[in-house]
Amino acid sequence: MTNNSGEKHDMPVTLQDNDTYWADSSEHSLTNGSQDNRHLHPGLNLDTMFEYSDAGSDSSYYSVFIFTLHDYEENIYIYFWTFLVILTAVANVLIVAVFVQKSMRTPTNIILLFIAISDSLTGLVTLPTYIHVFTRGKQRAVSLNESWCEAYMISKFYISKAFHTVSIWQTLLLGFQRFCCVWFPFKTSSWFAIRRTFIAVAVITICAFVIHSYHLHIKKADKLNGWCHWKIEDPCVESCIFLWITLFLVNILPSGLLLVLTILMIQKLFHHNIRKCSLSAEQSRERYQQNKRASIIVVCIAIIFLIPEIPYGIFLLVTVIKTHSGNNILALRTNRFFHFVYEIALLLGFHANFWVYIIMNKRFRNELKSMFQYIMRILLPKHTTVPLTTVTMGMSLTQSHSTKGTDVNEQTAFV
Repeated sequence: MTNNSGEKHDMPVTLQDNDTYWADSSEHSLTNGSQDNRHLHPGLNLDTMFEYSDAGSDSSYYSVFIFTLHDYEENIYIYFWTFLVILTAVANVLIVAVFVQKSMRTPTNIILLFIAISDSLTGLVTLPTYIHVFTRGKQRAVSLNESWCEAYMISKFYISKAFHTVSIWQTLLLGFQRFCCVWFPFKTSSWFAIRRTFIAVAVITICAFVIHSYHLHIKKADKLNGWCHWKIEDPCVESCIFLWITLFLVNILPSGLLLVLTILMIQKLFHHNIRKCSLSAEQSRERYQQNKRASIIVVCIAIIFLIPEIPYGIFLLVTVIKTHSGNNILALRTNRFFHFVYEIALLLGFHANFWVYIIMNKRFRNELKSMFQYIMRILLPKHTTVPLTTVTMGMSLTQSHSTKGTDVNEQTAFV
């Protein structure tokens, strides 16, 4: 419903069967609503929802703000989401612990390390507010004070989105780096030095937080109508500019470029003639195989990344186009369910990267095994520790395996 000024609000609309239509604009949507300030949420004490600015004024504003829930959200976000976030964070801690070792520090591994950090923070920054909000659900509605409303929305729409944008662009950087390794194997070492890699990651991080800074000055606690939401103005001007910028820079451009780079990389990997150089034929073949193994791992990571990103980018493109006309492409419940599925798919993809390293990267497995052996030797009592000679032989064997056949940690000339 549209008010006299033409502005649309997210307010519940009472249907003829006395059910309530729960609307929410938290995902780039303009919704139907009403211009009055009356809440139709059942089970809430309306007397607590007003604070008058002064005794002689007719104006009022809400001090409690309503965030709507859908039936599938509470239990899944409280239990499944929390479990996935923590599980992914633990796996990424192991990734960081391996790649941070001096023997593993190459440009490729540095990028993989920072991708693991960004992936973990994408979910971890939402945990405190998600747990607070979704454990307070009552009859498909949560009442929040202004501080918790703003904290929830900022963690979801700014901090988490910024870290995910960092992860997206780092994945694109990884794909470009490996593309150069495949197509220009004897020049990449000068193009992607470790210092330049650190600088690139730092620039990506700063730019990602700048891109999403729009949400820092947009209040999510709607004091006029009592909603906790992101309301897109009508006509959509400033919000639509932001939506188009993020759609292009976060979804369309990175996914499109990474898709092209991955296809070209696959094509080159399986139709590659070993170039003649100062190295012997055997050395060239060995280095090519090392480079190929590392690139295949990166291709798998890129495919895992693109599986949720491509359909989500198409969905957002259609949604933003429809936003200009003030219509929704999907019903609100379906719209929010699509975003929910995307978030779960992201976490599953983040965790899948760990198993790609375990299955396909022999050196990663050896380094991880050595790290656990070292920890166990520290934790176990001395009388249960294996003899020193056995430990020494085991470490020597592990180091011997580590120097053979590098997977992601290639020679400098190929990284």
